[in-house]
Amino acid sequence: MDKPFVVTGGRRFTKIEEQMIWQKPTSHKTSKEELRIAAEIKMNWLDPEMKVMNVLLEGDAGSGKTQLARALSADLQLPYTKVTCFADMDKTDIFGALLPIVKTDNEEDHELLEAIYQADSLQAVLGVIENHFQIDANQAKIRFQQLIKRIDQEDEATTVEYKFYPSEIVRAMQKGYLLEIQEPTVIRDASVLVALNSALEPNGLLNIPTGIIRRHPDCVVIVTTNRNYQGNRPLNESLRDRMQHAEKMDLPSVDVMIERAIAKTTYEDRDYLEVMALIIRLLDETAKVNAIKGVAGMRSYFFWVNSLKQGQDPLETIFPKVLYKLTTDENELKILQDALEESRLLTKLQQLKNQQKMQQGRKISQAEADDRNIFEESEEATLVSEPNQSISEDVSETNEQLAEEDPVKETTRGENTAIDEAAERGDAEAQSTSASMDEQEKVGSAMSLDEMTEMDKTKRKELNREIRATLKETIHAKEGTILHRPTIDESAIADGKKLTQIVQPEVASLSRVINDLLAKEVSTDYATGKYYGAKFNPSRVAYGDLRNFDKKNPPNEQPSLALAVRVDESGSMLKEDRIQNAKLAAVALSLFAEQTKIPLMLYGDSADLSQREKTSIYSYKEFEDGYDFLAAKISTMKPRQNNRDGVPLKLLAEKLSQQTADTKVLLSISDGQPKALPDYTGSKAQADIQQVLDDYERKGILFIACAIGDDKDQLRSLYGEGHFVDISDISKLSEQLLQLIARFV
Repeated sequence: MDKPFVVTGGRRFTKIEEQMIWQKPTSHKTSKEELRIAAEIKMNWLDPEMKVMNVLLEGDAGSGKTQLARALSADLQLPYTKVTCFADMDKTDIFGALLPIVKTDNEEDHELLEAIYQADSLQAVLGVIENHFQIDANQAKIRFQQLIKRIDQEDEATTVEYKFYPSEIVRAMQKGYLLEIQEPTVIRDASVLVALNSALEPNGLLNIPTGIIRRHPDCVVIVTTNRNYQGNRPLNESLRDRMQHAEKMDLPSVDVMIERAIAKTTYEDRDYLEVMALIIRLLDETAKVNAIKGVAGMRSYFFWVNSLKQGQDPLETIFPKVLYKLTTDENELKILQDALEESRLLTKLQQLKNQQKMQQGRKISQAEADDRNIFEESEEATLVSEPNQSISEDVSETNEQLAEEDPVKETTRGENTAIDEAAERGDAEAQSTSASMDEQEKVGSAMSLDEMTEMDKTKRKELNREIRATLKETIHAKEGTILHRPTIDESAIADGKKLTQIVQPEVASLSRVINDLLAKEVSTDYATGKYYGAKFNPSRVAYGDLRNFDKKNPPNEQPSLALAVRVDESGSMLKEDRIQNAKLAAVALSLFAEQTKIPLMLYGDSADLSQREKTSIYSYKEFEDGYDFLAAKISTMKPRQNNRDGVPLKLLAEKLSQQTADTKVLLSISDGQPKALPDYTGSKAQADIQQVLDDYERKGILFIACAIGDDKDQLRSLYGEGHFVDISDISKLSEQLLQLIARFV
């Protein structure tokens, strides 16, 4: 191995000294400071006047000072040793000390006394002496008498000798090691380190009780000290002046931090590593500016990254791994958290987490797998449907590069659709039509239309109050947002049945696969195949694995996924059967959610139906609603007017954030950019939507914009690459969305 900085080529070391030479681990990344210092030492090694023998490394904790000192041991091929200073250090700690050695006149007495201490009577003492020395009873008595006489001879003086025990500093200077002196600035007595001044000279001397020690020509001293920390004092000027080279050690660049983290932890997701490195640097700078004494350095970074590698949530582990190492003071923590909020770095971290879920799906823990009786990997199975009813393995096709963003279109969306405003208002506010139907015709319902109508009246008032509260502090507070509960009749029910029949085969196929993988349970109340439980299951005996019991599931079991869906009902959805495919997708998602017990919420929206009603929200299903007549309600979706995207996204995200599921997905099915009167478009609309994304991604919401129209590149830019799915073939919208959602279950 090439070692260009070796200065001890002709020197012979003992085996112990060879072991003291630091060996660089594979995780070590050579820094520019290391190369600079090693080159300086090597270049001037043979120059008696300009030899670099004393180096000062001054910087923040965790900046790599000790790692650099050890690395120089490997570069120069010098044995490494260190001394860590403390506040009450005195000159004896610097040079060493004379300590007494007590020597007894007969070494055998040690063995005899040890044996006697094991006995509790004279006879037992003699027996112990016999056994210990393998002698007979008479000899044991003689031995015991001799011991008593020696103890009784008070005039016999104990021999006391003294020996000088040199300090590690003296040993390193005498033998020619690389010596790291850590934190000398904590020493309270300023005169202590002054005693080292002469030793730090190129031909320095140390005057110790056993004589004068001359500094070995190979000895290199590395002084490492923190900067402006509690307990630290300014480094003595005379000592600082004797340093031939000094380095200001700050946190390395982000690129270097990433490389070191990869080498140290083997975690290689550079997107995560970059954001986490930026957070560490921000916290470090904020702490310095606000005189917070804690440390956010490379050690915190490495352990935080390692927790991410182990599958822990970095938004949760940032507290024990980083923030609480800086401080636990509430006021100081607020300063740090405010800085993080302002930087939006935590939002970026949440976005990365959401993107990872979107790309990879959710991998359940072993505990969750045990609870669900899943005994094999399910990654492939979630993507496989039954024969002759295949579902595309591709969730979506994304463009490889972003097209240049077109100027925002100034024409009002929906101009090509003639929609009478009065008719729209009539549809929105009309009462439901009573219809007499057989129970079999009540598709997905346990109540009559009249019962549902009465319930929706009350529900609509309640939901409108909630909307006003949610939008109170937004730009939409005075825009006139009204929520409707879609009304249906026999025609809508018939249309709903047709939609259901179209998507039912693929929904049933995928639902069976998912339920087989995740359920494998006797019922929703009991998990089967347990070693113990409340119910004996004789059908399990044949397996011979002793899993013969059914165990009641805990009452607080939470769903793994909650889903909120927004369907754009703007006028342009009339084109190319977009609204029809959106209906099919909505029905498919609702059926899938019902069969897999996924909490579901479904909204449609439009804008500018009237001066009074700037935003119209159509609540097809709230999380707490059942699936009564849902397909029929979805069949009433239609192209209307404009769209004010920020409102439905805000409303859905707020309710979705209150769900207890592990994963919370918000799907927005839209064919174009936001456009509403008087000026909701362009940068204003983008800023509004981005604000919603920022606010709720921090709460764990994963936004996915499903683009089905001509403005795909604009939507990609609006929502961001990580939140965008391009549904190129609109006829496969429901199929692709089902496949996408299945990955999160």
